[in-house]
Amino acid sequence: MLKFLRLACAFCSLTVNVARAASPAGPVVINEIHYHPDRKTEPAEFVELCNISADSVRLAGWSFSHGIHYTFPDDAVIAPGAYLVVAEDPGFLQKKFGVNALGPYRGHLSSKGERLTLCDAAGKIVNKVTFQTGFPWPVVGGKPGYSIELLNPTFDNTLGGNWRASVAGNFSPTSTSTPAASAPALVPQRASWRMFKGTRDASQPASAWRAPGFDDSQWPPANLPAGYGEDFLATRLNDMRGRYSSVYFRRAFVVENPASIAALQLDALYDDGFNVWINGTHVLGENVPGPEPPFNATAPSAREDHTYQTFDLPAPRGYLRRGTNVIAVHALNSSLGESSDFFFDARLRAATGGFSRGPTPGAPNAVFTPVAPPVFHSVTHLPQQPKSGEPVRLVAHITSTGALSNVTALIQLVNPGGYIELTDPAYQTNWTAVPLHDDGRDGRFTALLPATLQTHRRLVRYRVTATDAAGRSVTVPYADDPQPNFAYFVYDGVPAWRAAIEPGSKDPKRAALTTFSADTLRQVPAYHLIGKKFAVEGATWTEKYGGDAYKWLGTLVYDGHVYDHIHYRARGGGWRYAMGKTMWKFAFNRGHDLAARDNYGRPYDTKWTRLNLGACIQQGNYGHRGEQGVFESAGFKLFNLASLEAPATHFVHFRVITDAVEADPANQFEGDFWGLYLAVEQPGGRFLDEHDLPDGNFYKMVGGSGELNNQGPRAASDKSDLNQFLRTYTGTRPADAWWRTNLDLPRYFNYRAVVEAIHHYDIDEGAGKNYFYYLNPQTAQWSVHPWDLDLTWADSMHGGGQDPFRDRVLPRPAFNREYQNRVRELRDLLLNDDEGWRVIDDLAAQINRGSPSFVDADRAKWDFHPALVKYSHSGNGGHGRFYQAAPTKDFAGMVRLMKDYLKRRGAWMDATLANDKAIPATPAVTAVGPPDFPRKHLQFRCAPYAGANPFAALQWRLGEIAPAAANTAPKYEVTAVWESPNLTTFTPDLTLPPDAVTAGHTYRLRARFQDTTGRWSHWSAPVQFTVKKGK
Repeated sequence: MLKFLRLACAFCSLTVNVARAASPAGPVVINEIHYHPDRKTEPAEFVELCNISADSVRLAGWSFSHGIHYTFPDDAVIAPGAYLVVAEDPGFLQKKFGVNALGPYRGHLSSKGERLTLCDAAGKIVNKVTFQTGFPWPVVGGKPGYSIELLNPTFDNTLGGNWRASVAGNFSPTSTSTPAASAPALVPQRASWRMFKGTRDASQPASAWRAPGFDDSQWPPANLPAGYGEDFLATRLNDMRGRYSSVYFRRAFVVENPASIAALQLDALYDDGFNVWINGTHVLGENVPGPEPPFNATAPSAREDHTYQTFDLPAPRGYLRRGTNVIAVHALNSSLGESSDFFFDARLRAATGGFSRGPTPGAPNAVFTPVAPPVFHSVTHLPQQPKSGEPVRLVAHITSTGALSNVTALIQLVNPGGYIELTDPAYQTNWTAVPLHDDGRDGRFTALLPATLQTHRRLVRYRVTATDAAGRSVTVPYADDPQPNFAYFVYDGVPAWRAAIEPGSKDPKRAALTTFSADTLRQVPAYHLIGKKFAVEGATWTEKYGGDAYKWLGTLVYDGHVYDHIHYRARGGGWRYAMGKTMWKFAFNRGHDLAARDNYGRPYDTKWTRLNLGACIQQGNYGHRGEQGVFESAGFKLFNLASLEAPATHFVHFRVITDAVEADPANQFEGDFWGLYLAVEQPGGRFLDEHDLPDGNFYKMVGGSGELNNQGPRAASDKSDLNQFLRTYTGTRPADAWWRTNLDLPRYFNYRAVVEAIHHYDIDEGAGKNYFYYLNPQTAQWSVHPWDLDLTWADSMHGGGQDPFRDRVLPRPAFNREYQNRVRELRDLLLNDDEGWRVIDDLAAQINRGSPSFVDADRAKWDFHPALVKYSHSGNGGHGRFYQAAPTKDFAGMVRLMKDYLKRRGAWMDATLANDKAIPATPAVTAVGPPDFPRKHLQFRCAPYAGANPFAALQWRLGEIAPAAANTAPKYEVTAVWESPNLTTFTPDLTLPPDAVTAGHTYRLRARFQDTTGRWSHWSAPVQFTVKKGK
């Protein structure tokens, strides 16, 4: 074992007599971290150590104590200058990289960054690295799967500026809208290929078409990209949707000297998956069910990307030939008939000469340099969001082993109405150099941008270059960052706005102008989209784009932070453009996730990679326009409170800057103010993190099948898990035991109870939509999670409510009893005219405070907006439809409708779903302790059991109630802060444990009975009390 730990070192001889850049504490340092492999299903994570001392180091008893957990064996030794790798899965690492490694370690490296701590046998910290994704650290993750590498093992590894993505040479490390042009192309993009439509196998035998000698002369030529549903296609497959799900492509290319080619990369523009062969050798499979899919196969998941993605191919010397070679591709769509688009194009690039790339476990880093370039610690601007006429100070903290000869910022001014997209030629040229000067504060270089530069609604971009005396230069953000500049937004705050309900109306009340004060409009946090007018209008109205790619570029500003060069599109399926006020969907760049906050100003635990904005407007022909987002926000809140994980939501004041004029006094429908929207959390991997669910397969169900929204690291990647589940419950009649094993019944009962309470009935099995399936990798059980709750809160809303499990599960006697127990419990604690009404009121208060309120401004913007007629269809737009269903014809009336519906629906649930005359009598509970409820003397008594069947158990529960406050969400009784176990011996008296409560807080205590048949009673009426302050 000692032999393979003493790995060869190439850096030692190169670093002799070289000045070290703040060398880290040693003697062993963390030198490479592979924390975000490109394939989530591959256990390819590793941490590489390097011994920077002149002596061997025995690692017996050493450990990683944070980030990952691993204790080194007694015989572990690392030689001077050698490398040692600790892997998530040593066997897999050997297979993938040909390197021996220690391990496996426990835990996983976070793809968002974390702290790694290496300790010696005595527990003393030897080396510690806290890394992140994004400046001053490299941006990695996704294809082609780079690690982060230290520029030199002797450099200070605590500084992000000493690390780089593991690539050096003539390949670009990032994905772009057009492929990188730095390496010679063996096959160019937008080239002519031979094409065969996948209505049957491409050849007999099925694999023959991949061989170099296959005769493809009968295949018609096709210029790529080929596909349907997009406007950039060179060859349109208008017959594909509903007829065939895959397409075959072949193209010949010439290689004069295969030995000169060090590496191959494929840049692919694709939707949704593909396999690649070169000269009959399988070299790549991406989002496919395997290397041999049949002609009618589909990709496991749908993609939403219009950029060329870069893939590293295996070492080419094993399959490239001198002379003519053939590349063959089998491209797959995610669905035969449900997918809105499909496309494929590819470019094959060769690297010759000075190219190196990682990961490089157990070997010198690809980015190794003997001398440190300038190191950026941080770049900031102050203030974070300046106002007009306010000077801005740029500060770059830079250190260097030698003197810095020059530090310069390049500044780009983007004025409202003159947006510059990343792909515009002006982005490359419209920069002004501003020198930064050493201010004498230990490597701080500053420049003061004059007050005249700061004008209201101006976007200011900048990047910084530092050059040392030897001519070594570093520009930040780094080349691996998809946001290639820093930025700030000059803003004087949301102004007042004047508008009428219906400008020019003959009704004086509708025609009257109302001033909505700045204070009113600032009650809901503003999200600014900055972009080009034709792009914004094309995305939301004129182009009617139905695909999944984020076609349009813009900048989003929220909470003083600039998210530059984000991509966006309209959101929704077949009804995407139905109403005129369109929903939006934004994709954020890697390393620049959205730091969103909830309705109460609290940051979510997990940052968002996607932002969904609901339009807060009902389809006009359902008669309930004017609920303004409370239908969905209250519905999702009830699901979450009922212990069924559902998307979080918060209200958004949406503003769009496309013009020099902020508000047009002659036309209230122009200008920045776009009204009220609802941010809805994206179901996917981040959703699972936020809701403390294990990382597993998460499918968006559509038309009886599913699209993979999150891939579990150890889960099936070909949908075989979902297909088996579907086949079993649709094709057979499983026994109760199968259902208990495979379906999370408690969660399903929670789901179904809230479905009934709010009439979320647009979930019929035939349509198979508006819900997700999640497979928990720890329990191997499936659960159902809700989506798209706009058509709810009224019996007239679309759908019959027949989800795939209702009629298969609920009629079974044992399951029905458990379901009835849960329905009764949720009726007692949440789905009622007490706590349920509080949920509705709490959410409505977020957007309806004072008079006029924000909902009034939203109505003025949209009730008679021209787009609701010009760009709507199927009767779903229309003017003057706000508040039609409310007797009072206002927002308060719509809230009243919701509350009345919940009360009426609850009575129906009692009579229809939960009715059981055999349940035990509801117990009565009284307080018997001191009347001021001191924390250590909280005493209660339950009346004796009564019921048709013998007593089986007594249970107590305590829930806290509290109104919303600054940065504090309301608390609802349904969330228990303490529960007793099932007490199988009846004891009437209870003393609450003092640690269960907090002085000054208000609680509700209840009890319930269970009988020997498994039936639970209703919860008792609550005893509500406030704990006495003091001891």
